[in-house]
Amino acid sequence: MKLHTFIINIISLAGVAGAAFAPHHSHSQHTASLSRQHHVSQLNAEHNQSNSRRDILNNIAAYGIFLGAIISNVNPANALVEGNPPPAAKSPKKSLGEDYMQGTSALANMDANAAVPSSAYKKLPSGVVYADLRPGTTGEDIVEGSRVNLQWVLRKSNGYFVDSSEVQNGIPFIFTVGDKTAIDGLDEGVRGMKQSGTRRFMIPPSLAYAKGLEDGLPGPLPAGFGPRQQMRRVQNVRKDVPGEYVFLEVQVTRVR
Repeated sequence: MKLHTFIINIISLAGVAGAAFAPHHSHSQHTASLSRQHHVSQLNAEHNQSNSRRDILNNIAAYGIFLGAIISNVNPANALVEGNPPPAAKSPKKSLGEDYMQGTSALANMDANAAVPSSAYKKLPSGVVYADLRPGTTGEDIVEGSRVNLQWVLRKSNGYFVDSSEVQNGIPFIFTVGDKTAIDGLDEGVRGMKQSGTRRFMIPPSLAYAKGLEDGLPGPLPAGFGPRQQMRRVQNVRKDVPGEYVFLEVQVTRVR
């Protein structure tokens, strides 16, 4: 009886001891498992972060190459504004040779490539030089007090185009000879012309836009900032250069 009781007690103690030690062993294994999982998760996060940074840099580089290709192929002058029509193509400016500089030929929209011998040029006492490209055949000579309509082309002394009545919607320059609404060189030089005649003037800057190029001053006036600024440079910078002229060609379309 006593032996039986002793064996039962031993078995009970063993059970209690096993129950006591079992949780401690399971907690250690659980802690180690959590530590391994945390380490693996940290490695995965670092790997994903590295890949993310690499993907971002690759995307930025690819976008920069794409954007650079677009910019290099875009001409700002061709940019369109919503609601506005595409800009019209500009015609190239006409350049002239040395013979024009010497006064033997010129280029005008009304008398393209018209060649004039130097002997055809006449110089007025004021210094204005002119030549008739096409004599007028209609009506009386222009005199002081005549009301005149002119189509005109304005160029710098190197022959480069500045402006014209054609560019300004074909609107003629209208003035009365002697009323000071035309530049002095034109007011003087147009006298003696007839309707339908075409004349080329080489006007010294002092007889051209000496009073300025603002609206309301003697004309014909170029339109817009650029053309007027070109003439201002002639008047302000080159006015004292020997042989400097303002080239103006006119065609008389009406005299009354």
